[in-house]
Amino acid sequence: MKLIIEQALQEGIAAHKEGRLQDAERIYREILHSEPENSHANHNLGVLAISANKAEAALPLFKISLKANPEVEQFWLSYIDALIRVEQFDNAKQVLDRAKQQGIRGASLVSLEAKLSSKAQNLNTANINPSQELLTSLNGLYQNGQFSDAEKLSIKITQDFPEHQIGWKVLGAVLQATGRKSEAMKANQAAVSLSPQDAEAHNNLGITLKELGRLDEALASYHQAIALKPDFAEAYNNLGNTFKELGRFGEAESSYRQALKFKPDFAKAHSNLGNTLKNLMRLEEAEASCKQAIAFQPEYAEAHGNLGIILFEKGDDVGALNCFKQSSDLKRRGKELNDHQVRLFGISKSKLNHDIEQFEYLASRSIQKDRFLKLVSEYSKIKDETSWTSEIGQTRVDQAFHTTLLNSSKLLHQGEAGRVYQALNGFLDINSIYERYFSHQFGLTYVDNFLSSDALNSLRSYLLESTIWFVQKKGGYLGAYLKEGLASPLILQIASELKSRFPLIIKDHTLHQVWAYKYDSKASDPTSDVKGINIHADFAAVNVNFWITKAEANLDPGSGGMVVYNTEAPKDWSFNMYNNNLSRIQLELSKGNGGREVIPHRENRMVILNSNSFHETDKYHFKEGYENRRINVTMLFGRREDNY
Repeated sequence: MKLIIEQALQEGIAAHKEGRLQDAERIYREILHSEPENSHANHNLGVLAISANKAEAALPLFKISLKANPEVEQFWLSYIDALIRVEQFDNAKQVLDRAKQQGIRGASLVSLEAKLSSKAQNLNTANINPSQELLTSLNGLYQNGQFSDAEKLSIKITQDFPEHQIGWKVLGAVLQATGRKSEAMKANQAAVSLSPQDAEAHNNLGITLKELGRLDEALASYHQAIALKPDFAEAYNNLGNTFKELGRFGEAESSYRQALKFKPDFAKAHSNLGNTLKNLMRLEEAEASCKQAIAFQPEYAEAHGNLGIILFEKGDDVGALNCFKQSSDLKRRGKELNDHQVRLFGISKSKLNHDIEQFEYLASRSIQKDRFLKLVSEYSKIKDETSWTSEIGQTRVDQAFHTTLLNSSKLLHQGEAGRVYQALNGFLDINSIYERYFSHQFGLTYVDNFLSSDALNSLRSYLLESTIWFVQKKGGYLGAYLKEGLASPLILQIASELKSRFPLIIKDHTLHQVWAYKYDSKASDPTSDVKGINIHADFAAVNVNFWITKAEANLDPGSGGMVVYNTEAPKDWSFNMYNNNLSRIQLELSKGNGGREVIPHRENRMVILNSNSFHETDKYHFKEGYENRRINVTMLFGRREDNY
């Protein structure tokens, strides 16, 4: 029993360190159910309470941990700090004196004693606010995108003036912008605690909670922001985004309309409303909303992309392609692209290697040969002069390379993939595909020779030539998306023919998303951290996935494809939960029958499945070389809710 509790404690600590706070809390409470006086579980649960600004709740937990094991210095420090936080200064002084008697010494205790003295004597009453000059400087750094400097200054302000809200507020915004969501949540919670009447602070906290997948808490934050500021259009828009992710499209529509009531020229809300109306199959209204967004903000790329999908659903491929081109031009050729992107996100070694290979491939085909050979030379220098800690982790390069590195975010060349006589193989046995799909518990089958040879060859060339692989994924693979250069007449033709050839599976579902992923062949190297997609489900009703790479590239024909599990994501799970929370997914899989189907990679093989089924990339072993990289295309149709 003791060994089991110790193992559980280590799992809880690991979840705690990784920012999976809900998982950590659940594990600690399970330990206390079996062993109520476990000192470490009580203490760590108290630490979680402190991080959520619930010092009162932390006190009894720290007290139990200290009573159970007074030899641990940190237990004393945490208890004293919590007493100070709730302004129980006399109790804090008594516990501090007992700590000294226990033999506790060191800088941390001295620091707490100084903090207690300062608080108790109210020594800072004359100097509790930073100067206006300091706040102006902080705001300027943040607004100019100088996030590193803004972070340093905001941290200093929170240390020197811990009761002043602005430092915490800006720190939360910086951490949010740089992708450190768990840390951002803590800073935003501090800002809300210090100024509970600040509607913007509640809205900021809601944004962070939504991105962490804590959607019910996000809703509560947005509702609080609106209660404090009833005409808060941005909060209504964010509320709508959260309802949309929950599949509550009617409530999402109402929220967006409220946002527009208070801010009629709010382009984002018009675009979001259009996207929601598309999900509700009200295409005429959806088109009007997106056009209104563009009228108010002509350079809003997302609105052009959303309009493109709506026009595709209305059968207007030409109009859709024009919209997708506008979207990709704005995102990858226009004003939205700037040096701030490179300074903020950096680049992974895996992405850099891919881009060098692609530039060499384009030059070998006499496509802008001089330009791409020059980039090969410049990128090779970046590779050689940068200290890489991993293949897949994004690394900030020397500022001298920023201008060159912008090319990895630009649409430098786009191949051609026009319509063909027939995109899907005309000899597909549709009835047999239906039979296999519907005989599966959740809906799954695969078919070979999916595309016609003309479509396959054209699409492969397009994906090899086009510099559209902008999105760097955690496993080192790269993503290309419909609204950022992937769209072509052939891609839309394939989507249209899927809907017309498979009406019993795709039904009247609208096209939700199209992406292509390209993988690094180093995944088979045991020393590399490159890998495929982890277990997940998708935000759609039907997933169509097909493989493009030539057969001879796959060195292990028994693998390299997809693993589909005989388990669906629970209906009440959020996107972040069923798409990213690997530990919860594995726990859910353990409850089922353990069944799964391994579908090996084949050139021109298509897998069609219920998007709510958990699936992942199978292990793969492909040849080195640019043209041998594993490439798949995924098309998502409909809403996840349509499967229930």
